[in-house]
Amino acid sequence: MTKLEKALLSCEQVIDGIEDGTISTSSAMLQCSKIARLTNDEESLIWLQYEYGGYPRNKDGKILHEAWELGYKNGRGYNQNGQKCIFTELASELEQKIEAQQNAIKNFTTQGTSVGGENAYIAMNNLTSTVARSTSDLVQNISSNQKRLASLQARYYEYALVKQIELTFGNIATDIFANYRERVDNGFSELSKETILKLKAIEGKIDSDNPELYSQALATCRRLFENVSTELFNKYFPDYTDKIFKTKAGKAIDVSGDHYKNKLSAVIETLEEKSVNKTLVGSNIIYLIDWIDNLHNLHCKGVHINVSKEDATKAIIQTYICLGDILNMQ
Repeated sequence: MTKLEKALLSCEQVIDGIEDGTISTSSAMLQCSKIARLTNDEESLIWLQYEYGGYPRNKDGKILHEAWELGYKNGRGYNQNGQKCIFTELASELEQKIEAQQNAIKNFTTQGTSVGGENAYIAMNNLTSTVARSTSDLVQNISSNQKRLASLQARYYEYALVKQIELTFGNIATDIFANYRERVDNGFSELSKETILKLKAIEGKIDSDNPELYSQALATCRRLFENVSTELFNKYFPDYTDKIFKTKAGKAIDVSGDHYKNKLSAVIETLEEKSVNKTLVGSNIIYLIDWIDNLHNLHCKGVHINVSKEDATKAIIQTYICLGDILNMQ
């Protein structure tokens, strides 16, 4: 079983367990901690460690500010006399308190009690009042603790539900993209070996945690477009020697040298005339060129500054979509 499958199983156990009332709140919290660990959710893992072992305090006994903020936004916050506060009892502590208090209520009774003497009425009245007050206090404490426990339970349920949706969607999206990528790879198998290797190379770079490789992934995407545009231009315009290409709109574009976007534009316009499938590219060439420009900007960004994994992933997905649209037109 993969980490993803284990995480999804834990999500189901938390969601079903809370809905069916078959899992304790403390057990749900431990399952959420497992989900965070399996999905490398570092911020949530820190929060859930506090939920399990307690919120850390400084030497003055005050909860550390970062820990307090985590607790407040994750179900522990409440307002008292206009001030923001958090409760610090763990889920397991609240469960034990509620159980003990419920048992204590059963023991508070005047049944079987007898008093005698001339002050019997007063004594019995005092005893009854004491039992009533104690019972009332316990009921209030139980109600307060149950509300706090329910707040934590709701937060654990929400975390598991959001993670389940996130992981399920991510898994589906991964499968869809894998199929799309394979189709693009196969579709461009007639191109040069160098171009095909570039298609394969961008995946290995994005699987790394090295930011430098993210920049390389963007640069590889750009070189891939250069290769594809040059090869397709030579394929559809094998004897073209002019530097300028006139579009259907009468615009003159330079297709010499490394003007790969202009070459690709010329190819797309030609394919559009022949294509039965009116794809995103076929229906709006300008959109594709703008899209390539955006990718180009990402590539330039990758040369000069650190690139995030999100930037590189976005560039790769856009690259495959663009290539897939061109493939559909051929």
